[in-house]
Amino acid sequence: MTKTAEVYNVPRGTAYLTSQQIFIYLTYFIFYVLLTRVLNPTEVGEFAILALVQAILTGLISGSLPLAATRFISRSIVTGDTQAAAGVARVTLRLSLALAVPVVALAILFSPYLGRFLQGAADPANLLVVTFIASLFLDLMLLYTAFFIGVGRYAQTLYQNALFVPLSRGLGLALAYFGFRVLGIVSGWAIGGIATVVLSVYLWHGQLPKVGTFPLRPILAFSLPVFASALITLGQQWGDMGIIYLLLGATILGPYYVVVSSVNFLSILWMPVNQAIYPALSAAHSMGDPREVSDRLATAFRLINLTVLPISTALAAITPTALGVVYPRQSYGGEALTLSILSLSSIFVAQGVLLITTLQAVGHTRRYLVVTLVSTIAFMGFVGFAALSLGTLSGAIGRALLSILIVALARFSLRHEVSTHIDSALSKAIPLAAGVGLPLLALDQFFLLYHPIRPVFQLVILFGLFAVLYGGISRRLRVFHHGDFAMLHDALPRILRPYLKMIQGIIVSSES
Repeated sequence: MTKTAEVYNVPRGTAYLTSQQIFIYLTYFIFYVLLTRVLNPTEVGEFAILALVQAILTGLISGSLPLAATRFISRSIVTGDTQAAAGVARVTLRLSLALAVPVVALAILFSPYLGRFLQGAADPANLLVVTFIASLFLDLMLLYTAFFIGVGRYAQTLYQNALFVPLSRGLGLALAYFGFRVLGIVSGWAIGGIATVVLSVYLWHGQLPKVGTFPLRPILAFSLPVFASALITLGQQWGDMGIIYLLLGATILGPYYVVVSSVNFLSILWMPVNQAIYPALSAAHSMGDPREVSDRLATAFRLINLTVLPISTALAAITPTALGVVYPRQSYGGEALTLSILSLSSIFVAQGVLLITTLQAVGHTRRYLVVTLVSTIAFMGFVGFAALSLGTLSGAIGRALLSILIVALARFSLRHEVSTHIDSALSKAIPLAAGVGLPLLALDQFFLLYHPIRPVFQLVILFGLFAVLYGGISRRLRVFHHGDFAMLHDALPRILRPYLKMIQGIIVSSES
C-alpha cells in the first residue's frame, strides 16, 4: 500500500462524504419543498439573487485559498512534514481574514446604495447587510473544511455540515414563516455560519503542531490563477441566473432557481468521490507517480458513468410527475423540460468536475484558467442571446453547452500528462441508461394522459420500477463486480453493511 493510500483512504473518505452529501441534499430537498410554500415565486427570485450576492462575496474573499490549503497541506502530510502543513494552515487563515474583514466592512458600508439592485424587495439594505455577514463566516467555514480534507479527516467535514445545513435552513424557514420572509432566510445563513465556525475551530484544535512555517510565495503562485478561475466559475454557477433576473425579472427567476437547485442533488453521485480523490491525486502527482493518478481516475470515471448516466436519464424521463408532486404545480410545473435538460447533462457535469479537479491536482492552473474562461464565455453569451426568446430553457441549454465544453477542453489539456479513462464502462452505462429511462418515460406519459391514480402514488410506482430495472439490468449486463462492494464494505459503518450485502445480491451477478 502506498503512502498516499495510507493517509488518504479514498473509499472511506468517499463513504464519509457520501453520508454528508445524502444528509445535505435531503435537508436541501426538504428546504426547497417548504420554501416554495412559504415564499411566493417573486420572493424565491429575490432569495436567489441574495444567494448570488453571497456567492460573489465569498468568491472574492475566499477565492482559491481553500484549494491551495488542501493541496499544500496534503503534500506536506504525505512527506511527513507536519510543521509545514501547520504553516500552510496558519498562512492561509491569516490571509483569508486579511482579505475578508475589510471587504465585508466596505460592502456593509455601501449596502444602502447596493440595495437598489434588489428591485422591489422589502428592506433591501438590511437584506444585504445580513447576507454580507453570512458570507464572512461561510468563507471561514470553507477554509476549515479544506484543512480537514487536507489532513484526511473526512469525518470532521461531516460534523460541520451536520450543524450548518439544518441550523441555517431550518432556522431560516422558521423565521420566514413567522413574518420575516426573505430576511428570515438570510438570517438563518448568518446564525448557522457563526455556530459552525465555532465548532470548526474546536474540531481543528490539536490536528497539527502549534508551531510551523510555510512560505507565502508558492501559495500565491498557485492561488492567483485559480482565484481568477474561481471568479469565472461563479459565472458558470450563477451567470444564467443573473442574466435571467436582469432580462426577465425575479418572478421568472424564482422557479428556474428552484429547478436548478433541485437537480443539484444529483451531485451526490460524484462530489464525494471528487472531494475524496483530490488530495490523493495531488499527493500522487507530487511523488511522481502518473500511473497511480491514472488508475484512480479510471476507477472514479467508471463509478461516475455507471451511476450518474442511468440515474440522470431516469429523472429526465419523469420530470413532469416529479415536479408536480414536489412543488406547487401551478407555479413550477412549467419547468419540466428545463429540468429534463439539466438532468441529462449531469453526466457531462460530473465528468467535467473530475477533469477540472485533476488539472488542479497536477498543478496546471493556467490551463485550468483557459478551460473555464472559454467555456464560461460561450455559456453566458448563449444565455444572453437566447433568454428573451427561450426563457429559462436558455439557461438549461447553456449549462449543457458549458459542461460539454469543459469536458472537451480539459481532456484535451491533460492528453500528454495522464490517461483519464473518461470512457471507462460507458459500453455498459449507455445500455443501462436506455434500459432504465425508456420504460420510465413510457409509463410517465401514460400517467400524464390517463391519471389513473394520484400523482404521489404515480411517483412511488415510477421509483419502484426504476429500482427493479436498474437492479435487473445491472445484474444481466454484469455491470458491477464484487470488488466494488468490497471497498464499500470496509468503508461503511457496521450497521449499514447488511443493507449493502442485500443490494449486492440484487445487482451483482454470481458470475461476476
